[in-house]
Amino acid sequence: MKLVIGKKEYEIKSLTIGDYLDLKDEDLNKVSDMDLLERFTTAPNNELKKIPFAKVKFISSMIKSSFGSDTDALPLALTLKLNDKWYGLIKPSELTYEEWINLEVFMTEKPLDLLKIATHLYKPLKSEKLGEERELIDYDLQECLSRQDEFRNMIMGNLTSALFFLTTFVKKLTESLLGSMETKMKEQENLTKNKRKKTEDN
Repeated sequence: MKLVIGKKEYEIKSLTIGDYLDLKDEDLNKVSDMDLLERFTTAPNNELKKIPFAKVKFISSMIKSSFGSDTDALPLALTLKLNDKWYGLIKPSELTYEEWINLEVFMTEKPLDLLKIATHLYKPLKSEKLGEERELIDYDLQECLSRQDEFRNMIMGNLTSALFFLTTFVKKLTESLLGSMETKMKEQENLTKNKRKKTEDN
């Protein structure tokens, strides 16, 4: 999204995890409109002061609206670039037991540690392959925790999409396991009935 001042265009930045955490610790209503524009646009202060008051209020309200709807997801990013480094989304079917357990624990913590979760959902690539072909480094808890500061620059919408992807996978896996157990129980029940019938016939 662009902010036009005179003949110049400036970027209106997307909400990052760092922005979200910083603003969450503040009373958003006490943050001035101009302060929000300085944080979320690339326009210098002297240019921002030239904007009509009504436009400042409109852009500020739009930024506040973005913060309020931080759950809005973006298209799922299989690979993304942060601070000139490439990271890839985890592949649930390839997660180690330790990874699964840690993620389960982190997802139930209150409040959620978004940076810790983000570094577990996206790991550094070990090759130049991107997208579906991505190859990720082996899991290491300390390696993930060491990247938390870097992930402050991750767009909140990307984190939301990755979380939705993971929870959907877990839900389908659970449904599949329950369905399989139900089928086996019915098979066992039928087997028991047949055995009883044979015994009674004899």
